[in-house]
Amino acid sequence: MSDEASPRPGAYAAVTGAGGAVGPHLAAALVERGWQVALLTRPGGEERAASRVADLTGGRAARAAVGLDLTDERTTQATFAGLAEKLGHCAMLINAAGGFAMKPAHEATASDLEHMLGRNLVSAVNATRAALPGMRERGAGFVLGVSAGAARNPAPGRTAYAAAKGAVSGYFRSLAAELAGTGVHAAVIVPMGTIDTEPNRAAMPGADFSAWIPVSSIVSAALYLASHPGVRELEVHAG
Repeated sequence: MSDEASPRPGAYAAVTGAGGAVGPHLAAALVERGWQVALLTRPGGEERAASRVADLTGGRAARAAVGLDLTDERTTQATFAGLAEKLGHCAMLINAAGGFAMKPAHEATASDLEHMLGRNLVSAVNATRAALPGMRERGAGFVLGVSAGAARNPAPGRTAYAAAKGAVSGYFRSLAAELAGTGVHAAVIVPMGTIDTEPNRAAMPGADFSAWIPVSSIVSAALYLASHPGVRELEVHAG
């Protein structure tokens, strides 16, 4: 792995969506590799996020768990400033926070789209803007976004979600191009299908889980991108 994937003295990795279905696995992988990890989750979910990561690592704890509303720019900036005082500079940011909702296009309102953009795009933009200045100052760092296959493959009832995830892809592609030559790199994962998580299994009990994408594949993709600065985008498929 390159320096971007390896732990650094006086630095930490931040994982948003750390209380979700995929975020804890990403955080646990970094903890196991020796990173100081800050878990960013919704207010009230700090204990659950920390406990989940500890369970996945056999008792190894993250260094911090913070509850915040990532759609609030000022709160996000203040949170990263506080983490800097406690853990040092942010050398890696994994934007795993997101949200999903279904509604036919003729019923989906501008407010529905705003909600999806907030959960998927605005949260990532705010976290990235809070972490990026320090990375650019040091000439090193990695920022990851998570899009979705829905942004590429049309499906009924997912217009707002697909639009938001398409925006995530566009943002991180553009960011990657902008950061070229700075020593900081950005990339985006595009899971091309349903991720095999407990919430998804509960929501679709009759589905063929073997056709879904294992969470471990998402983790592997994130680590691969962190260690390959020349790769800006990676599709993840089942199997």
